Amino acid sequence: PLYIYLVGLKCTFAIKDMLNRRLHRVIISGITGIVLFSIAGAWLLISRTSLFFAFVCICMIIALAIMLIRKMDKTDRQLESFFSAINNNDFNAHFTEKGDDKFLNGLFREMNRIITQFENNHTELEERRFYYESIIRVLTHEIRNSITPIASLSDDLIKYNDEYGKEGTIDGLQTINQQVQQLNTFLNAYHRLTHLPDPVKAKVKISTLFDKLDRLLNSEQGSENIRYISPENIEILLDQNLITLALINLIRNALQATTNTPEPQIRIEAGKKATSSFIQITDNGEGIPENRLEDIFTPFYSTKKEGSGIGLPLSRRIMQLHGGELIVNSEPGEGTVFRMTFPGF
Repeated sequence: PLYIYLVGLKCTFAIKDMLNRRLHRVIISGITGIVLFSIAGAWLLISRTSLFFAFVCICMIIALAIMLIRKMDKTDRQLESFFSAINNNDFNAHFTEKGDDKFLNGLFREMNRIITQFENNHTELEERRFYYESIIRVLTHEIRNSITPIASLSDDLIKYNDEYGKEGTIDGLQTINQQVQQLNTFLNAYHRLTHLPDPVKAKVKISTLFDKLDRLLNSEQGSENIRYISPENIEILLDQNLITLALINLIRNALQATTNTPEPQIRIEAGKKATSSFIQITDNGEGIPENRLEDIFTPFYSTKKEGSGIGLPLSRRIMQLHGGELIVNSEPGEGTVFRMTFPGF
């Protein structure tokens, strides 16, 4: 008896759960209606009580069947639309919650979440592809530019060894050595950019991080113009070593941008929102033209003769490894803002 009671209780809760779902209520009521009208219609036909009401029962059965088919077909079309969106990378698809059907609303919420996640993954893959294509393109260009004069000069030294003489040969070898050194410096920068370790994250008190930055940059020209602003108790989940490296790159960039500014100001601010945290670097320097805003994150792109072109790409890559982002806003002649956004924890 106890076993039968438990089974019955389980079935009762299952039926109650089904009845709480609008789709299930429609299906159960439709099937129940079909069964009842079938019994009634069959009895009316067999007993010959009323052919008219028997016909009405048949019509009701057909109407209920059509209603059920349309209801299921609507859900099927939405599911088909969902899978089609996934297969065709259609990220504009959205499924609106309707009525009080918790089951369907939960299903549509999950479908919307999957499409959003799929879009984010697709965007990340596209960004990575563009990132590595940029590196390969620049790498090929730089290596070709370095190898071509080396190959040409070494070929001349072999063919015309007697004409070059000892001093000419030494000068040629020194030129080759300089080219090799430049190429080696470039490859070291490439290795550094593409072999960043995975972040080892921990909760870091930002005021402590800012104190460390202040000590590290104290000897830099213009460091007296830097102001660090942070709530005393704010903590962010991050890899302190990697973020310190990124911040040093960004702050040095701000220092260089304000070299010719009459009253240079650089602010390093931290803050926290409901779902994210941020560190922002603001300067009142020369600014960046709009057509160069994306170029500055291209590996090895630099407008400075002494620049390596890896500082900003390195900083953005560090933020990507943290699951965050590095964005820039700039007005030529007014200043630049770099914002590092970290996901919440």
